[in-house]
Amino acid sequence: PVAGRRFPLAIAQRLDILVDLPGTGAFPILARLEGTRRRTGIVLATPGAPVERLDEIGLDKMQPINNSLETRLTARAPLSPRKPDLVHRIVLSGGMKPYSWSLNGENWPHITPLMLQKGQRVEIEMVNHSMMAHPMHLHGHAFQVIAVNGRPIQGAMRDTVLVTPMMGSVRIAFDANNPGRWPLHCHNLYHMVTGMMTEVRYDSIKV
Repeated sequence: PVAGRRFPLAIAQRLDILVDLPGTGAFPILARLEGTRRRTGIVLATPGAPVERLDEIGLDKMQPINNSLETRLTARAPLSPRKPDLVHRIVLSGGMKPYSWSLNGENWPHITPLMLQKGQRVEIEMVNHSMMAHPMHLHGHAFQVIAVNGRPIQGAMRDTVLVTPMMGSVRIAFDANNPGRWPLHCHNLYHMVTGMMTEVRYDSIKV
């Protein structure tokens, strides 16, 4: 657990937040959209407390989401210490004009799968060459975040992690224990459908 008042959350990520009310009264719990003054949320109120109406537009613009929380998190049940058997590097690229996004210069479905074998410890380093952040989601596995922007950490177990723009990087690790053909894609679906998806494939799986 980590304490705080603000928790940056990328598309497709989840958090469990325990709210400790400081006493009697009404307490807004707000979700804010990056790059805008828009907000939504709920108000928690103790019995009899007056609840004021809140405007859906806040006073200040929400700054872009970053990985400040990611670097503070540690796994309650981390991966066992082990050297990787396989390391893949993925370059995230693309842009608004033309609106096209790619992984290692390839656009789905014309991709080269990331091949692995059951039982391997796999590490994937994702480096963002684009001007936009990408929440990268791996199906079929829970991975551990082990480095952010080149800084090693013993981070959270995730299935989605944000790779920040302009050479931001994230390294993840997982055990190959679920044979199949699994998508790895940006969870900004506008990016995924224009090419930012590849496949993690076990070599035992026949096409």
